[in-house]
Amino acid sequence: MASSKRCYKQFCGVARALDVLGERWTLLIARDLLLGSWRYTDLMARLPGITTNLLAERLREMEANGLIQKYQQASVGSPHVYELTDLGRKLEPVILSLATFGLNLMSTGPREGDQIDIGRALLSLKQRCRDQGVGLVTLKFDSSPLPVYYQVKYSASDVDVRHGKPWQSEVEIGLSVANMIAILFRQADAGLLEKRGEIIQSGDREHWRVFLENFGFK
Repeated sequence: MASSKRCYKQFCGVARALDVLGERWTLLIARDLLLGSWRYTDLMARLPGITTNLLAERLREMEANGLIQKYQQASVGSPHVYELTDLGRKLEPVILSLATFGLNLMSTGPREGDQIDIGRALLSLKQRCRDQGVGLVTLKFDSSPLPVYYQVKYSASDVDVRHGKPWQSEVEIGLSVANMIAILFRQADAGLLEKRGEIIQSGDREHWRVFLENFGFK
């Protein structure tokens, strides 16, 4: 494992982890890569405030430390994409624990200029699973110029949240980002939104019902 610029010179797991993870933006890059692979330009757009040189530096460091890997997509001329390695994915419980702690600091809601990203909000599903059923649900969010898709695949042992539309899923749910966030924070009832036509469901309705029950929304 490559040495970081910052080194605490302590024989301690916390210190060694911070040698690699303590630089600004590193954990936020890892957080977004929990949602699947992204291109460099995607990461730039998702991390307002980071400069292109700093992002490139962080990606190089993370790759050198074995946290991420870079590969080129199959189609000719496609840009490289970045994804977490097996070691990088071990950061998931760390990131989710930080998110839980951070909720204590978010009682006043978004600050002016805060970026709101539905994918990051959906990561909270990883901590809400009640181990009731197995399924794959596609969530389609209104966006301009094209809709944004996320897929939630869950079982008793794992919840995987990924951006993009899968080849197939049992049910597809269309709704707004605002309504999904309201459901996640239990500020709205999914059944009532559906009755009002603010949730459009296509596919096997039973899988939608199981999804709501499994994550405590019903």
